[in-house]
Amino acid sequence: MTTRALHWNRSKTAAVARWGAPIAMGVGLTMSSHGQKLFYESFDALPFGPNVEEASAGAAVWTKTPPAGWVIDDSQMPGFGTPEYAANDGRREWAGWSFADARWWPTVDNQRRAEFLLATGGAAIADPDEWDDATHLKGLFNSFLSTPEISVAGKAANSLVLAFDSSWRPEGHDDGGANWPVDENGEPVNNQTAIITAQWDNGTPIEVLRWESYPSEGEFFHPDAPNESVVLELKNPGNAQKLQLKLAMVDSANDWWWAVDNVAVGEPPFMTGLSGSGIGFTARIREALGKTVNENQPITAKLDGQLVAVTKTRDADVNELVLLNHDQSPKIFAPRSTHAVELAFTTTDGRNVTDTGTFVAPGYTAVASTPTSVTATISETTYLAVDEAKGVKVELDGTALTGLTVSREDLTAADGSDAPDRITVRYAASTPFASSSSHTLKVTFTTKTAQEVVETLAFTAPEYVTLPAALATATGTGADAGIRWRTHQLEVSRPNNNIADTEKQLAGELGVSVHDTSSQSAGGYFEIPYVNFDQNAGDAGNFNASSTVEGQAVQDELIPGIPGTTGSMDNIAADALAYVEIPSAGVYTMVVNSDDGFQVSVGNATNPRYVVLGKFDAGRGQADTSFYFQAEAAGVYLFRLLYFEGGSDARVEWFTVNSGGVRALVNGTQTGALKAYKRRTVAEPNLPAGNPTLGISRTGANVTVTYTGTLQSADQVGGPYQAVSGATSPYAVPTAVGAKFYRSQQ
Repeated sequence: MTTRALHWNRSKTAAVARWGAPIAMGVGLTMSSHGQKLFYESFDALPFGPNVEEASAGAAVWTKTPPAGWVIDDSQMPGFGTPEYAANDGRREWAGWSFADARWWPTVDNQRRAEFLLATGGAAIADPDEWDDATHLKGLFNSFLSTPEISVAGKAANSLVLAFDSSWRPEGHDDGGANWPVDENGEPVNNQTAIITAQWDNGTPIEVLRWESYPSEGEFFHPDAPNESVVLELKNPGNAQKLQLKLAMVDSANDWWWAVDNVAVGEPPFMTGLSGSGIGFTARIREALGKTVNENQPITAKLDGQLVAVTKTRDADVNELVLLNHDQSPKIFAPRSTHAVELAFTTTDGRNVTDTGTFVAPGYTAVASTPTSVTATISETTYLAVDEAKGVKVELDGTALTGLTVSREDLTAADGSDAPDRITVRYAASTPFASSSSHTLKVTFTTKTAQEVVETLAFTAPEYVTLPAALATATGTGADAGIRWRTHQLEVSRPNNNIADTEKQLAGELGVSVHDTSSQSAGGYFEIPYVNFDQNAGDAGNFNASSTVEGQAVQDELIPGIPGTTGSMDNIAADALAYVEIPSAGVYTMVVNSDDGFQVSVGNATNPRYVVLGKFDAGRGQADTSFYFQAEAAGVYLFRLLYFEGGSDARVEWFTVNSGGVRALVNGTQTGALKAYKRRTVAEPNLPAGNPTLGISRTGANVTVTYTGTLQSADQVGGPYQAVSGATSPYAVPTAVGAKFYRSQQ
């Protein structure tokens, strides 16, 4: 086996600075197989959809669906195929090989993921580090990704290479205990390993790459390489007709990751990467096996069919990578426009090569919305600056908007130097957008080089829940300021770190509580002013003693009853009940910052879970989850915050955000904070009457049941039916459980 890995690291700043930024801006890429290139995949054309469990939200950022002909094999993931797997598959986005937008991926938790600048658009990612951030069954991460069969007929022996871009961070021999397999001496066995095999004509797969994670592995140890271009000699038999590659990520526990992009097979040299900025493109030509570009002959490039000038450079340390750059500044491409590039060059062995690809220019404007506002953000760059004197025009669903708020944000780079600014244009809607409604926003501005830019963006208004007026009692009917908090702590881990098992724990179904009861009331509650907790009473979240934001310098408190009688700070379940006074009808933004999950609901004392406003139903590191609700009327409503934590850190905050972005703890002392009370002075309202509803749909490996009322299940259509413990709508049912019947009752 011969492996040649081309490392891009901090010692090669000049190389990264020369072409790293354009690659970060590129989006789409497809390439045709001209002459020597037999196969290419950039993962950019995949139908990306929204994330499912990660706190960093995106509308088109992730999919488990591979490109045509590719196959994911997750059969060796812990518990795969069992009834427990759907609810215990770790962080769902990363349960085996997946595909994601390479620029969104670092937002889930950077840790050097952002350094994968060679990736353009989508990438194939195996990320056991993020996978382990949610509950999964005992075992190691083992997942496999296979290419389609690649025709290699007619290619001379030993003439083919595999080229790809890679981000790799290793870790091994450090995860033991109850969650991971160990050897006969109880020592950890995890050793994050990357393997690529080549199978010729259905023969025995041959290993062409192996990277392991522990220095003692000798020649197979591969150190940190978060942004690397790799070329492998495939040593193809001369009579081979077809090739299939398999990428394996195995023997991983709570380790790091392996991500790949721009996978190409062929006879070098050929184009292996193409990325576009707003003013040009950069193409990479991979050389190998002594087959190189003849630099004494012309290299020509066409952009959208027209000859354009390119500059050629070689990396100072890697002589097998030719970089071609075209710069058409000050002219910029239209936002998100697609462009074709054709390269023509001669090889040193006399072949005339033509290679083609396409790229998508970047967008210059981003859009975000709340139920009552929409914001367009124009990001200036070194080649694009907005002429504010010409104004910014905005149309919403075809109607010109007035009353816009336009502001400039002066940004500073990480090294303290000036960075390009952002122009923010905000529109406050007179009436709320309908929940989950679709809209278009057309933004028009002029650059300082007198080029008009028109960009039309689609956006979906956030989903929000309506609180019926029937759930409220009159304003002023709350009494005894504060919140009632209940803690339950298990001596051992709950079966699943999720909402359903947290409800069981609070109901006493999973064992007795070992929390410290010394300061709770006779009713079993702790009386608290607001929810701003950290297990160590340190500086955590948005509200902490060190905050310099006005109103947010609030000391974190210990979680009531924690540490428990065993000294543990883990396996916590809790809920907070608060009669919250909503001062006026309208839409409100509420946020829970938590480590791990939560659920906020509203109802009455008999059923405080009548309507769910927001939740995060998995383990995670500390993060905000924002959600919205529309109150039909002012009044006092019973809110319930459910909180749970499995292991490691435990933190939770509960607050609102007003239209100006100002945060206020529920029952806090900040201006605009919602008041909360421990009881009502009048009778509890009746829950709204109405016919229950029931809907069933298929979502991945689950059936999703959406309902109102109380969900009941049975093994036979005729019953008997029993209430589903801990269920909230929507309710996910693993398909592996077999036949099950559901109904809802008011």
